[in-house]
Amino acid sequence: MLDVVFAEPSPPEDDQALEDAIRDNGRVILASTLDRVEDPAFSRLMLVEPLPRFRNATLDTGLAMLTPDPDGTIRSFVTRLSGQPTLPSAALAHLQTGPTSIPQGGLVNHLGPPRTIRTISYTQVLDDAHPLPPHILQGKIVLVGRSLAAQPDLAGQADSFRTPFSHDTGLNTSGVELHATILSSLLSGRTGTLAPRWSEVVAAFLLLPCAALLLARMRPLAGFLTSAAMAAGVVGFSYVLFAAFLVWFPALFLSVGVLAAEGFLLLDGYMRTSRERRRIRLAFSRYVSPAVVDMLLARPELLEPGGEEVEATVLFSDLAGFTSFSELMAPGELMTVLSEYFTPMTAIIKENSGTLDKFIGDAIMAFWGAPLRDNLHAPHACRAALGMERALKDLRDQWEAQGVPGLYARIGIHSGKVVAGNVGSREQVNYTCLGDTVNLASRLESVNKLYGTGILVSGETRTLLGSEFILRPVDAIRVKGRAKPVEIFELVGLSEPQPQWAVIYEKGLQAYRTQDFGRAQILFAQVLEQKTKDGPSTVMLDRCRSFALTPPGPEWDAVHVMESK
Repeated sequence: MLDVVFAEPSPPEDDQALEDAIRDNGRVILASTLDRVEDPAFSRLMLVEPLPRFRNATLDTGLAMLTPDPDGTIRSFVTRLSGQPTLPSAALAHLQTGPTSIPQGGLVNHLGPPRTIRTISYTQVLDDAHPLPPHILQGKIVLVGRSLAAQPDLAGQADSFRTPFSHDTGLNTSGVELHATILSSLLSGRTGTLAPRWSEVVAAFLLLPCAALLLARMRPLAGFLTSAAMAAGVVGFSYVLFAAFLVWFPALFLSVGVLAAEGFLLLDGYMRTSRERRRIRLAFSRYVSPAVVDMLLARPELLEPGGEEVEATVLFSDLAGFTSFSELMAPGELMTVLSEYFTPMTAIIKENSGTLDKFIGDAIMAFWGAPLRDNLHAPHACRAALGMERALKDLRDQWEAQGVPGLYARIGIHSGKVVAGNVGSREQVNYTCLGDTVNLASRLESVNKLYGTGILVSGETRTLLGSEFILRPVDAIRVKGRAKPVEIFELVGLSEPQPQWAVIYEKGLQAYRTQDFGRAQILFAQVLEQKTKDGPSTVMLDRCRSFALTPPGPEWDAVHVMESK
């Protein structure tokens, strides 16, 4: 088989010698080719065959043409082009005995890098001084053509092609060796085939959705590693399928599809996380300090739906006489006053690491200890209460200068267990806390009305405070709906010397609890001499006078029962 197109005449004696040699051999196949003629007016594909004298003498002709992929690499072959057989298929037709079945094409089963098929220089064949042993060519299929090694110049390299082995060796393979490779594959029946397109579609429909569902349930790192393993598995399956059965299943689409699915999930997760971070920042920046917001963004699991039991301190604040006050003002003016009030109160709560729960009319609910744990929740709440009291005094001076009646706040503080978490409907949730601790804090705010105090804290809160706060024990009460009595204390201020009137009041309270109502009256009266209009002293003095006239029984526990909420 001569991979040379003898389409041009040579000297007559040379052509005659070649014609005689071809005819004498009787089994020579010559090459032909297709030549495209391009013209502005037309384009025509022409068959270029050997000269008639050679064509008549030869056994057959075949196209000496290969079909590279777009990147110039030979991976597949066809046995007919434009209705004409190729050199390997023409040779196979004459080498087979019986009915012939020639595939239309397939994948080239490359045997190795260049010169894997035995290659002999034509100079060795023509060297009479050192002739080749007869067995080297005898009984063999011989292909004659140009080789890259023999033609290092660019013109000679025109009949050389890249193969999959070129990536490692950097060498191209000659066209004649590729024809020999294709013919060898056809003779052995080991021609590679492409997997049918429907198998790719079925694999994509089965693998990609399942991979997406699986990866969606995984954390980012596990999902990335799993997707990489799945992509490698697809490539490995394709390799094994080709190595064992010479069936090439394109793995690029599936492997890229799996990685793309994971990439989409990572991107979607990133976007959802960004949206969640924006939602958390928007939701909590109005209620807690920036430091708490940053912590929540770093640990969003603290805000999972539902609630958890935590130790917390709850604060309720309400403006005394606000209902009557609001009747004297236009709605627009009232909103302005409330805005001027709520703005500094919110800032003070946040500055003291608190969480602003809600505004209820003119009331404020805040708590400490959630969503972030705070071992100093009680001191922080009391500092905030004192700060709110000072800020309201400044506002009161400002309002009075504007002709607006002064407002006073009542604050109740209680510490204990609460359930803190997201509460609400499917459409809207609010981070809040629930429990008996919340209810009692609200009751303590109302108890201020009875005793004429500004800030009342429970005994539970008192045990969590150090010596930095001045607290006056006021009374022991039993609120409606709660059997256990509650010790209540008035939060007077920060670490200052204990006022003398507070010391006297505490002695009067001790006398009251031992039913020494006469001494208690004297002591409470002394408090009123030092601190006129002291609410708790006034209340206790009236109560002592009543008990002096009608003493309580021996079962009396000195606990005042609140008749209303």
